[in-house]
Amino acid sequence: MTKTHLRIGIVGGGPAGCATALALQKLFASSSKKAEITLITAPEGVTPKIGETVPPAASAYLRELDLESLLSDEFHLRCPGSLSQWGDESVGYNDFFITPIGQGFHLDRALFDKSLLSACFKRGVTIVENTKVTAIKQSDRTISLHCEPELDKHEFDFIVDASGQHRVVTRSLSVANNLFDRVVSVCAFFELESKSLAPAHTIVSSDEHGWWYAARLPNNRAILSFNTDADELKQRELNAHANWYRAFCNNQWFYTQCCEQFNQAISSPRVLHVRAAPSSILSAVIGENWLAVGDAASSYDSISSAGITKSLKQGIRAANAILNWAENPHKGSLSAYQTLVFKDFNEFIKLHQLHYDSGAQRFPNSAFWQRRLLSDV
Repeated sequence: MTKTHLRIGIVGGGPAGCATALALQKLFASSSKKAEITLITAPEGVTPKIGETVPPAASAYLRELDLESLLSDEFHLRCPGSLSQWGDESVGYNDFFITPIGQGFHLDRALFDKSLLSACFKRGVTIVENTKVTAIKQSDRTISLHCEPELDKHEFDFIVDASGQHRVVTRSLSVANNLFDRVVSVCAFFELESKSLAPAHTIVSSDEHGWWYAARLPNNRAILSFNTDADELKQRELNAHANWYRAFCNNQWFYTQCCEQFNQAISSPRVLHVRAAPSSILSAVIGENWLAVGDAASSYDSISSAGITKSLKQGIRAANAILNWAENPHKGSLSAYQTLVFKDFNEFIKLHQLHYDSGAQRFPNSAFWQRRLLSDV
């Protein structure tokens, strides 16, 4: 016997959580089943989120959510593609112009996330903001969340873990996380002197001890990020401003490209942000009455530039799986979703190896690159 009115809780208010909520609202609006959807957002962090560039594929998923207008020149900066120096010193180009499904964008990430959350609210999703889940209790038919600061208890028929790498729900349920690779990002944000709304390429360069990434962002800002191993970070003290800046200047092609695109000399950063960027996947992304989406289910190395797109896609597909579960409330109804997540992760791993194998040709004696050849990370 199935319920006609379901309580669905989503832990996490980022792109994955919002996409799931919006897709659920759309599906249940035309279903004989009814659902009350609650989105629980974590307390706001003090450091900016990383993940500022989306490829054209993101537009297709926003279109499925009736949110294609979220990406516009008014608020975000067009990205025509990338230029890179990777396997050798030649320069490669990856242009989006020939892609028929949309355009790439450098995001105002805070505004993008806020716009998704606002769309959820406007479409009837209940939003519980700035809330920390402190305990999760699972019974035969429901899952209860105990939260701070109000000491509230929320009970749901189905729960979605969209809490990113914190994996609030699945960690509590003791679901194993399988680590394939672990890269650390050391990044800085810069205020730019010149104002420009012109499309800007992403700039990528391999380096002896890792790889660099740069992008111009909306509102006259830019991000520069060095991606390396934790031991390289520690040994070379790359979290020290002077050392990070020296490494940046020593990559002459990358430094020159950044100065040209940003139309200014780049000085040493005031603040560095260190973030883990693992490639990992849960042993199971579904259970009897739960599933995981986005980075809570599978996290991709920044080299893929697919984190936000993956989150939107998984959120939409997860909603379809949950509607199936509403008709037949057992784990098997969710299996197609898990197959999709596992398949996409396997495709990402192939791309991951292709990129790192190519980079290793340029630096054959580098410990960072050799580890990726051997997958010994």
